[in-house]
Amino acid sequence: MATSSGSYLDGDLLGQVGPLVAGIGICTVLLTASFVGIVGLVSGAAEGLVGRLPLYVLTSSVAFVAVLVAADQRYRRGPRVLGRAVTAALVTFVVVSLGSEGVIYAVTDPEAVVASHLFVYLLSAAIIASGLGYWVVRHWQDLRALVDDGRLGATRR
Repeated sequence: MATSSGSYLDGDLLGQVGPLVAGIGICTVLLTASFVGIVGLVSGAAEGLVGRLPLYVLTSSVAFVAVLVAADQRYRRGPRVLGRAVTAALVTFVVVSLGSEGVIYAVTDPEAVVASHLFVYLLSAAIIASGLGYWVVRHWQDLRALVDDGRLGATRR
């Protein structure tokens, strides 16, 4: 498909925006599944969780070692590497465990998730959270400056 260089559908722009949209979409799906998992856990519908827990721990330990090795190749400061690996392991554990429980809950009790429109509300929350996460990543330095200046969070007296 040929497009003009001034078009909204310029190939270079699509090449840059495409992975971003895909990333936000993946985050939205993972967050939605995690939110459904939280509902499943709170409602007591997470039967068999104890049996699946070792798999969630195994997944997070693999993420820990993978990030530890990858970050150690890039950064030479030990505490920074260890912090990234621990953070990755915790995020992986939460997303994999809650997301898996959400998928299991949605499959075992689809009426509770889909028919009640709960899914639409949780999807909406996930879209907002993904957008907010994108914004925070893009404006991290601005937020840090606001906190350092005391204009965000604690009030000056």
